[in-house]
Amino acid sequence: MVFITFPRRTALVLCCFFSLVSVHATSLAEDPWADGVVSYNAIDPVPGFATLEHVLGEPVGGSVYAASNSKTYSVGCPGPAPGSYLLLKFNTPVEDHPDNLMGYDFIVYSNSFWAGGDPYRKWCEPALIEISEDINANGVPDDPWYVIPGSRNLNRGVLPQGIPNPTPSLAGNVLNPNTNGTEYDWGYAELTPTLQKYLDSFMRPDDPFTVGLTDRSGGGDAFDIRWAVPVDETGLPEGITRFHFLRVSAFINMVDSVLGTVSPEISGAATVARDVDTDGDGILDDYEIRVADTDPERPESTVLALEIPQEYGGSPAGTLLGEAADARGNALALYSSGLRTDVRNFNCMVDIADVDDPATGTDIPGLLKSGAVRTFDSSESDFNTAQVQDARLTLAYTSSEIAGLDEAGLQPFRYDGAQFTQDGITSVTRDMESNQLTFHSRYAGLFVLASVAGDGDIPGGSGVIMLRAEPSSGVVGEPGDLVSFTSDPILLEDDSLLPDGTLFTLAATLGSIVSPDADGAVPGIQTASLGGVIAFQWRCGAVAGLAEVSAISLDGVLHGRYAYSLAPGPATSPVEIFTARPNQTAPGPVAFITSPIYDAFGNVLTGEQTVTLAVENGAPAGQDARPDLPGHQVALANGCAAFSVRVDTDNKYDTATVFIYLYADPEETALVGSASFIFEAVPMPLGGALPAAALLILCAVAALKRAVGSSRRTP
Repeated sequence: MVFITFPRRTALVLCCFFSLVSVHATSLAEDPWADGVVSYNAIDPVPGFATLEHVLGEPVGGSVYAASNSKTYSVGCPGPAPGSYLLLKFNTPVEDHPDNLMGYDFIVYSNSFWAGGDPYRKWCEPALIEISEDINANGVPDDPWYVIPGSRNLNRGVLPQGIPNPTPSLAGNVLNPNTNGTEYDWGYAELTPTLQKYLDSFMRPDDPFTVGLTDRSGGGDAFDIRWAVPVDETGLPEGITRFHFLRVSAFINMVDSVLGTVSPEISGAATVARDVDTDGDGILDDYEIRVADTDPERPESTVLALEIPQEYGGSPAGTLLGEAADARGNALALYSSGLRTDVRNFNCMVDIADVDDPATGTDIPGLLKSGAVRTFDSSESDFNTAQVQDARLTLAYTSSEIAGLDEAGLQPFRYDGAQFTQDGITSVTRDMESNQLTFHSRYAGLFVLASVAGDGDIPGGSGVIMLRAEPSSGVVGEPGDLVSFTSDPILLEDDSLLPDGTLFTLAATLGSIVSPDADGAVPGIQTASLGGVIAFQWRCGAVAGLAEVSAISLDGVLHGRYAYSLAPGPATSPVEIFTARPNQTAPGPVAFITSPIYDAFGNVLTGEQTVTLAVENGAPAGQDARPDLPGHQVALANGCAAFSVRVDTDNKYDTATVFIYLYADPEETALVGSASFIFEAVPMPLGGALPAAALLILCAVAALKRAVGSSRRTP
């Protein structure tokens, strides 16, 4: 099959329409994505978006604020027959299965986004969707077609020449005229943003009838096969229950003054997963089988996130990204190390299994290997390279596996294919009561426990020591705060104090230990006990989140950990300000929302922080979040500020202008964002002013929570 490419502003025509072109996805044969391009025609496509492979396989998303155009194809604009269209084929038919999540059957992904982060205002370049089943099983689209009319009740008569942008607007910078949390438009492609990948999100539909994002969805536009109606008399009046072919067509003639010609841009199509999670690991079975290649019946064979999208709470340093565990207690947990950059994976496939020693003839000098051999497999073999913290591994062992060994001396070793090594292994702790060894490892792989000869499994426990920090929380910086840690008195089993000079290995994330090393001959930084306590200092760095500071005795039995909270620094510019609801009028109160607010180091500000609101030609209408501070303080949620303002009006004019200023400090010396807005002035009866103010404040907060997710969720 041959493609013929003509210059821009002419059609791109496929030579032979009824053969599947040699463009195929590189993923699994039974994956949920579109498998091939049957044909296409692109009139005046957007330059740089002509790679057909971009519509195959898994989509690549951005955020609600900005699309990712790294994997996008421009369908083109309406015009002479056959118009602009893209015809895709699914090798595995898409079915109207009763178990499909939320009742939707397929999703089309695009590069739509929320204008200014407002879910009521979107940039849309909608496309008409048609589907057809390969009834005669000849692999070509020569069976009846069915069209999805969508919210505007359209039919194939709008093709190929297209129609003007209807009223209310359907294309371009579109304002949803509904104010009750429902979408005005649905049933077309490129209405909903595509988010970055998060676990099985690309097989989870977004509710097309509700403003905002459905939890755990990857965005995109979801469709129900039952919406489809026959395009002509060859189709069945009752419609179809499955399809193989999907046609995406441009149907709106419009040129935007800023972004140019309206052309649908598609980044993929997917089958919706069935709402079945057999092992309860939070990952739908269809995703495990068709994409991840993990076992849907074993929770230890699963998918973990490497980062969480900001829309679902984000993943500041120290955030638990996910944990896989088996019934015996073996576990692998991943934690965020903060901001990740450049090209990277967003998911990690893991598995835990009991295995035999692969190198029985390879000894560990001075030690005896136990029978506790486990694989902690991961699609990311090096967690440092994956830009997350070293994995926390828990290896559970049985009495028979450590028979004849010294339990208190058990140590983990990783097999690198040639030898058993402790390279990348840190923070080893022993819980002899639960028969578990926990440690951090930079690398995934096969691990074995080893020790000297001894009495095997003996009664014993795990000595937890209490660490205290001064100050108890800190703020990031370069350098950051200096923190002093001291333990409570450490007692032995006979209630005597721990002997002086007992060494503890110190470790910390998000900063560095600054106390001198008590024993340079021992790997790591050591501190020695004195008077039954240990004391050391740590300096935090520029990454906000939860830092883990630990002190572990050399035998791993005594250990203390402290989760130290590091707050972001003050807000920095630029902060964008938007109206939170369409069609608001003065005097209001008028609801506003901001873009995510960052500090100088790129950390998203947290809910414990505030910004100062100042208003010209109006006044703040909401509650002051920090009345103990000067100025009007606005609290943050998921890094964004939601607030309301009462706008001054003058009976001489039909409009009112208000100026909004946001400052990083209560003294209003560090301006981080400003904007002016013009509203229609509508007199409001005095009796209705106060209830309306309270209602709009609640609406602004509800809009923010709906738009970016009300809390961090971990499957």
